[in-house]
Amino acid sequence: QQVSTSFALDEWASWSPDTFKIVFQSDLSLDTLTAHFQIYVMNSDGSNISQLTFADTARDSTGALKDTSSNYQPAWSPNGAQIAFASSRDSNSEIYVMDANGTNVVRLTDNTASDGQPAWSPDGSKIAFATNRDGNAEIYVMNANGSGLINLTHNAGIDLLPAWSPDGTKIAFQSDRSTNFAVWVMNADGSNPVRLTSPSPVSGAPSWSPDGTRIAYEQGGDIWVMNADGSNKIRITSGFWADGFPHWRPIL
Repeated sequence: QQVSTSFALDEWASWSPDTFKIVFQSDLSLDTLTAHFQIYVMNSDGSNISQLTFADTARDSTGALKDTSSNYQPAWSPNGAQIAFASSRDSNSEIYVMDANGTNVVRLTDNTASDGQPAWSPDGSKIAFATNRDGNAEIYVMNANGSGLINLTHNAGIDLLPAWSPDGTKIAFQSDRSTNFAVWVMNADGSNPVRLTSPSPVSGAPSWSPDGTRIAYEQGGDIWVMNADGSNKIRITSGFWADGFPHWRPIL
């Protein structure tokens, strides 16, 4: 079912825990500035779209408005109270949290590297994210207040798009440590990384089912689903247009 119908690029959808709303990034640009990504929320049927973040409205030397920031990659907290997201409002990409209505923005990371793709642990106590602060992209985890940063992957490859299992014991992610990008899973402390998909064709963007038994992912422009151990891979979309970034609907 299609729930957004604008000509903009709408992506990175994240369900609210009660399933009533979906937060997403879009270049819809309701703030009338240039089309950088901002974060929006809508009812789960696509109605009542509202904008949560806005571009920097500073002015240059000519007095013209400058659109200097994008806000993107939203992730709803397990209790529904907050949304984690990445933003370039302070030059490089950093991780922030805000209340679900867009207020009370707090910066969690402060580094010259690029931090993004935040993912809440199921109990809301931690946030995993991707960063290139060690020279290549790695998966880090931190406390929900930004403290206690730990590098989980320590690998020469590019590690991206972390996704926690519902029981909090594992993290699925995308990595090119075996040539092309594939879906991997590791323990939540970074130990025992295991590749679940073949590196050819390229696959990634994993998302766990609410019961933890399956993982959805993108491969070859389509959405696939497999068992959590990598078995029984099934393609569930097909067609001319590319499909990506799957996100399971929570079960109440």
